[in-house]
Amino acid sequence: MTDPDLAAQEPANIDEALDCMRSTLTRFHATGDKRAIFLRLYFIMTLEVHAAIHGLGDYEGKQVFLDAAWIKALSGKFATLYFKGLDTFVREPDDHVERAWKTAHTAARSSRSTVVQNALLGINAHINYDLPRAIAANLDPTELDDYPTLQLRKFDHDQVNNLLVRTLGPIQDVLARDYAPAIALVDNLLGNLDERMSDIGLKYYRERVWWDALTYASARKHDTEGIVRDKLNWESHKVAEFLRTKRELWIPERVLGLPYAIFGNRGWSRITLEPVGGVKVPDGTTVNPLV
Repeated sequence: MTDPDLAAQEPANIDEALDCMRSTLTRFHATGDKRAIFLRLYFIMTLEVHAAIHGLGDYEGKQVFLDAAWIKALSGKFATLYFKGLDTFVREPDDHVERAWKTAHTAARSSRSTVVQNALLGINAHINYDLPRAIAANLDPTELDDYPTLQLRKFDHDQVNNLLVRTLGPIQDVLARDYAPAIALVDNLLGNLDERMSDIGLKYYRERVWWDALTYASARKHDTEGIVRDKLNWESHKVAEFLRTKRELWIPERVLGLPYAIFGNRGWSRITLEPVGGVKVPDGTTVNPLV
């Protein structure tokens, strides 16, 4: 599949989204495309939400969401925006449009970008730019005037946050094992990767995303969503520029991981993707209150 083919994927729900992610990861791995780094992370997180929706693995017999169908549909819309972003240089050639994704994809093309940097650039673009628009698209316009229903939606949004926290440790292990063993060596120097990812994507930003989503959805009713989209574009770009320009953050990982950076992605085609069922943690380990 070419980039335009990948960008044209429009999964309707979480099951279709996972199918699209698997096929796209297979393509990225076969060509050593560093866009696989963020997508693998996103794939594992989506598997966790899928497990909670369908009662798989540690979620067997548990109801996590008040409206699982709403989260299932939201996951499809969210993934659709990710795939659309793969075509940003062709579809939106203006450098001032979808700037966070342009920065992320430019870094993925660079031999100097690191695994952690690619992961965080993808998280920033997808959460701070894509997620508010996905949530807005998944809200029925009548729900904006229905405070009790919005509270139910917000609860399920927060439940996803709790699920994602559970994946951070396993994701760090996967990135270190499959893409950059140096991550394990420099973890103490960089600060724990799971903490860094949590800070940028899960604690502050996903909370702010909810309110941006409501604003975006309300603005759509008055044909002024472009103003909100410009705000999201600008704010996500600021974070992306910080991650791009603060080169000192990536020096330890870049130096220790240089041999693997040169030769490692040649073996990505041998990577085995995770099955459905969510992450597994050792017995007795408490990682969140949902399981």
